[in-house]
Amino acid sequence: MVKIFMIDGGAGRVIAAIPALLKYAKKNPDKEWYITVAGWDTLLWGIPELQHRCFNPENKGVFDNLFMRADKIICPEPYKIPGYYKQQLSISEAFDEEINETNDHSDLDAPILVLQKLEIKNAQNVLEKVKEEQKKKYTIIIQPFGRSARVDNKEIIDDSTRSLNPHTYIEIVKRLRTKYNVVNFTEQQFHMAEDTFTMKPISDLRGWAALIYCSDYFVGVDSVGQHMARALNKPGTVILGSTFAINTTYPNYFKIFEKQGVKKYYSPIRISNLECNLADRLNEKTMSFTTQEIDQLVNNIDKDIQQKVGK
Repeated sequence: MVKIFMIDGGAGRVIAAIPALLKYAKKNPDKEWYITVAGWDTLLWGIPELQHRCFNPENKGVFDNLFMRADKIICPEPYKIPGYYKQQLSISEAFDEEINETNDHSDLDAPILVLQKLEIKNAQNVLEKVKEEQKKKYTIIIQPFGRSARVDNKEIIDDSTRSLNPHTYIEIVKRLRTKYNVVNFTEQQFHMAEDTFTMKPISDLRGWAALIYCSDYFVGVDSVGQHMARALNKPGTVILGSTFAINTTYPNYFKIFEKQGVKKYYSPIRISNLECNLADRLNEKTMSFTTQEIDQLVNNIDKDIQQKVGK
């Protein structure tokens, strides 16, 4: 039987699916199976067990040469797994349940990314220039905005409240810049006039992965950067707004920072659009940090860097 696993959604989901796909490869060494990933198939490059099985479904010939040979097509959707939306499973474990048809996740490894030597060298060259300009010993990559962020009338908005408030981001970076080099992991459209202290963005995700790998620390929100940092064993802090740590990130690995004293409502994305909209309205305060909370966040980051990176 020829199987195809169709992994869709954002790049972070693709990285989170890698452990389950590697587990399937290990348990099914003699079976013929493939993976399709729209737009993010390059994230599986360099992984021997997966690279030759992975295709972009938008490439010419994929339907005739791959899908017409398939006996079963599987579209894993972790957001529809009860254990996931009941705060019992991580996204990687939910993928494992779908792909490997198991509730035993004890043998599930952390996600991985495999970088090419040239990608690492290019990232090192970029960060050397950053160090020359900012003149600090350690370098932080910060991803302030998630995939659902958008620009509306020159204002950065994220209806899902996964992204930092732009003012909060600026205040965080101002404080971090007193001790660290800071690189902004974001798209060109999200650059602000006040943001005069970070470099121009790199459009290629593998290029950003290499920058994270060559940096000293990662700070980000619920988006692809934190999945990259985990896959590359980079220490970091994840700032969560509307989403829950057990679902979307790696609380046993990263430092998690959330606003205290504010109730958070689960948004059933990919299940009910109406309930998503209603939850998003109630979650807007989850990313509204006070000056004292920003100070606490930066102090926590500083302590974590001193402990995990060095003095």
